[in-house]
Amino acid sequence: MNDTVAESIAKIVCDKPEGITCEECFSKSSGKICENYGHCRILEKTKSQLDYVVAPTDRNIFLKACAGSGKTEVVGLKAAYEIKQWNNKHSGIAFLSFTNDATNVIRERVKEFSNIEKIYPHFIGTLSSFIHGYIVQPFAYNIIEYNGKNRDFSLSIIDENTKVYQDHWLNHFKCKIPFISIKGNRNDIFANQIGYNIIKKDFYIKLNNSFYWLKDYYRKETVQSHINRKRSEYPEYWTESYFRKCFVECKKDFWKHGYVTFDDINILASKVLMSEFGECIAKRFPLIIIDECQDLSDNELHVIHILKKLGCNIHFIGDLNQSIYEFKMVEPKNIEAFTSDFEQYTLDNNFRSCTEIVCLSNKLINRRTECRKSNDIFNDKSLIYVEYEKPIEAVEKYNRILKKLKCENWNNRILVKQNSLRKILVNNTNDEISSQEPLIVASQLWKEKTPNNMTLSLELAGKQISRWFGGGSSPKNYYRPDTISSTFAWRIYLMNILNEIGKDEKLSRLDVTYGEWHRQARERLNSILLKYYRILVYYDDIKDRNIDNLVNGNFRVSSGNSNKKIMNNEKPLSLNIPVLTIHGSKGCTFDTTLVISSSTKASDGGHWKEHWLMGNDEQKRIGYVAFTRAKYLLVLGLPVLSDKDRLIIESYNFVQGEKILDM
Repeated sequence: MNDTVAESIAKIVCDKPEGITCEECFSKSSGKICENYGHCRILEKTKSQLDYVVAPTDRNIFLKACAGSGKTEVVGLKAAYEIKQWNNKHSGIAFLSFTNDATNVIRERVKEFSNIEKIYPHFIGTLSSFIHGYIVQPFAYNIIEYNGKNRDFSLSIIDENTKVYQDHWLNHFKCKIPFISIKGNRNDIFANQIGYNIIKKDFYIKLNNSFYWLKDYYRKETVQSHINRKRSEYPEYWTESYFRKCFVECKKDFWKHGYVTFDDINILASKVLMSEFGECIAKRFPLIIIDECQDLSDNELHVIHILKKLGCNIHFIGDLNQSIYEFKMVEPKNIEAFTSDFEQYTLDNNFRSCTEIVCLSNKLINRRTECRKSNDIFNDKSLIYVEYEKPIEAVEKYNRILKKLKCENWNNRILVKQNSLRKILVNNTNDEISSQEPLIVASQLWKEKTPNNMTLSLELAGKQISRWFGGGSSPKNYYRPDTISSTFAWRIYLMNILNEIGKDEKLSRLDVTYGEWHRQARERLNSILLKYYRILVYYDDIKDRNIDNLVNGNFRVSSGNSNKKIMNNEKPLSLNIPVLTIHGSKGCTFDTTLVISSSTKASDGGHWKEHWLMGNDEQKRIGYVAFTRAKYLLVLGLPVLSDKDRLIIESYNFVQGEKILDM
């Protein structure tokens, strides 16, 4: 029966001739993707996978897919299958996910399976680009009464973290209601810091990396104290409804001038869909397939809900156990409720991980998943834990284990919960050297051209160079001086300098002492800084800055380093294994992983015991995502354990790393 379904799919997707089997088709293939893989890629699919590929398009379906079940591969095959037999030139299917990487995989699979490159009238892309491109941008200006500029009605997306000191025009969109801190200090609230949750029907404020629901904020003691003082002057004001009114007015004015935040786009999409334009959009895309549906925010889910009411059929593909975006208002229970009347399909075979990793993940989320591949290369050594006093020690032990098991050249990754820990590990330098010699460290990291190292390199270079421009305080904008208005221009400036240092015969040498490097820098660095300053000056509020001698007298070798060779650091300047956050690793597959726990439970979901093994649902899901990225080997980096904690981690079949190294 499975062969019959596979052959019917192959007939449409691969143009398999009538009257021959998939095996016979494969044996006669020439230049096709299956030939390159050494087997028929359709015939290898399980019955559950193929059942979804041929599932009807006129029904609402939820494909529940566990980690490693090949769901993106299946979505790609489904896309090829439906696109190949689609016969309506005026409407199509929207295949959506949440990252460009994921949508690129789907697009590649369509090409591989069916050799189709032009997919119009269908759409393959991110959910946000779909909502923005097909719903908000063409129609929203009518809803918000935006008159456009020179007949251009495009909306400008403003990040919620944009500060007034960076973009002074934000002062025009200041809310009447102030923000009162815990200490009673008063700050302004701007339109880009205000959001609204459609499902909860409440406003929220995002300010300085903190989040406040309006209902909770209104009841704060300091806010009530402020209200009581104002109420004597304006008794009709300062109710909760007045707060809401002020937020609405502020946001509407923001929109009317053509500005929106990323979350505003979802609000506006809902308004457009409930207008006369909604039916047109629903007819344009009668079927919407969403991969990684567990990542849908409340507002995104509301948009999909309206599309469903307008007649769109919805296919959800995902794993609610991988929902780890609670801080972005992603609620798995809301998705579960939304899909309660959907037809249910299931993929519960893990093709990625070895038996021990699959068993661990099952134990973590109380779910039964079958291991379907013989990835048991290391058998009972597939789960290893190492202890550390400093996180870098876990990395060093991981490297030794990889060498011991002869897999140091495999596809290996280090995963952490906190971005701050990622930065420390990516740098992997002696902290003292990094703080004393940021530009030297930056120039070395820049050479490696990996995204992580380049980001850190820009931060370190900015930290050093900004000192000569008056100083900058935030690594988020590469320590851009306050007197320079454009972070983008500042970043380009730093990139140009790092590129020039890399090309400079003297400054690119690392077999010299710090003292010698500084002497060369004092002679050569000024000309490099000046070369690109004439571009940066257009974004500089201080036009008369004297930069003729920025470096001289200000750039000195740090104490005790003068005679030390740069290449002779005790630790390497960069990490040879990429470091990702757990959130950033979602959807990825690696041969081996080192997952490093935070040292305390105060890490907001990053502690091995308090969170990943014994925490709340969200925290356990973070652990589940982290543990299921590896195929063959999972190493867990833990802070030094008590005897009791060793018994706990070993009860999950983890083996002590030292025992492996001593073998």
